[in-house]
Order: sequence, then structure tokens, then C-alpha cells
Amino acid sequence: MPLYTITMQDGTLAGEAKATLAAELTNFHAEYAGVPKDWVHIVFQDYAAGSGFTAGRVAPCVGLTLLIRSGRSSEYKRAMLRRIWDIVQDATGAAEDQIVLGIQEVPASQAMEMGKIMPDVADQGAS
Repeated sequence: MPLYTITMQDGTLAGEAKATLAAELTNFHAEYAGVPKDWVHIVFQDYAAGSGFTAGRVAPCVGLTLLIRSGRSSEYKRAMLRRIWDIVQDATGAAEDQIVLGIQEVPASQAMEMGKIMPDVADQGAS
């Protein structure tokens, strides 16, 4: 169920670099959360140069939103964010003030994948 949405300025990463970043995030998430790799989904959304802003000024910012099932501890999510930050910064070379990450949670009862309602994290130990 994890869905990573990565938004960045067009040209920040070429196709091969996106594939490498996707593989790195997939491997990390599968290992960290203990889920099969085929549960991890990653979508890149590129925006035109001049369409990203930080502090009201044009900037090539990188945003990543991760949608996961609720039920993980704050410590778990903080550690996850730190590792994702490193992966994204290494891949994009973006400055620290140009990266924004966030985790959104949804109750398992409100998530579907492969035609099935997702199990609770507590029931399965997966994210």
C-alpha cells in the first residue's frame, strides 16, 4: 500500500536516475516495513521550471509525500523520514531548504490494493 509521490522540477532527474531512486526507495521500504516489494508504489510528478517556489521565490524544490496505513509509532515514522530524506537528497542533490517530506496515514479499512481491503498494521506487522 505505500504510495510515494515525488514532485520535482522537470530535468532534476532523468529516466534512469528516477528508476534508481525508485529502486532505492522500494528496497528501503520493503526492508524497513517488512512488506513485499510489489506493495511499494512510486509516482513521479515533474513541474515546469519556474513553477516551484520557496519563501515566495522561484526554487527547484523537491517534495515527497508518503501514504501509508496508520498504526506505526512516531519513532518509527521519524526514523523512516530521516532515511527517506537521505535517499532523496543523495539522488537529487537538492539543498536542505529545497526538500519537503511528509507522511500521510489512512486507516487500513479505508485502503484497497489488489482488489482487497488492506489489513490493519497490527494484524500483519506491515505498512
